[in-house]
Amino acid sequence: MNEDEPPTIKLGDASVAAPFTSKLSNVVAIPNIIRQGRCTLVATIQMYKILALNCLISAYSLSVLYLDGIKFGDGQVTISGMLMSVCFLSISRAKPVEALSKERPQNNIWNWYIIPSVLGQFAIHIITLIYISNVVHRFEPPKDRSLINLEGEFEPSLLNSAIYLLQLIQQISTFAINYQGRPFRESIKENRGMYWGIILVTGVAFSCATEFVPEINEKLKLVPFSTEFKITLTSVMVLDYVGCWIVEKVLKKLFSDYRPKDIAERRPDQLERQRKREEEEQARVDLEKEMKAGKA
Repeated sequence: MNEDEPPTIKLGDASVAAPFTSKLSNVVAIPNIIRQGRCTLVATIQMYKILALNCLISAYSLSVLYLDGIKFGDGQVTISGMLMSVCFLSISRAKPVEALSKERPQNNIWNWYIIPSVLGQFAIHIITLIYISNVVHRFEPPKDRSLINLEGEFEPSLLNSAIYLLQLIQQISTFAINYQGRPFRESIKENRGMYWGIILVTGVAFSCATEFVPEINEKLKLVPFSTEFKITLTSVMVLDYVGCWIVEKVLKKLFSDYRPKDIAERRPDQLERQRKREEEEQARVDLEKEMKAGKA
């Protein structure tokens, strides 16, 4: 080709330069990509929150509570592991909704909604764990830490049983409260695997706390509870869930930013013209209302 001639555009050059290529004869691929992208972003931020809370709770359990000789049995760990597996699998399989919402998902985790929400829920979990430990020590005298065999086998105790049931409901609340559904993805009730998994494990947790089905307590190697301790433990489990739900909803209402973002940053003169147009539009609407009221 002669250097003086202008460059010729060949078929396929635009596809190479484009961020994605669609072979369809319409633009349906664009809303599909936006829909899937929002679903992925929401799932990623949700996973950050859930993993952060689970790691913080586990860190406290594996450090402070471990020194008190707290261990969990095979059946107890199996129930917790199955819950985590089903919930994480269900989160990854959640489908985006068909309708595109005007709202936008959070673009990162570093904001006044997500970080305080994680810290607030963690604080409630720690407070309830400390409180139930102190309550147990009123019914069962604490052992001297120097006499506790940290490498010993699992032995059922009131402290083990209470901490296990409380941590189980904390794991349930972590998934149920921090699940992000509509308007970006299907709601938790539409995600049947996660919904029924949470319902089932919640029923097991409260059934064990109230000894509604004693056979389940025996299988999970939980010690018998007195009536007073049943009421206290069940109340703390409910308060833990409700407290975390309130923290999440309040912070989401106050600090979440779902407003649509401008495609490009507007200049001051453009913002001024937009303000004048909105004022003129509002004045026109008010005038029409006055004219209709006068005719009436």
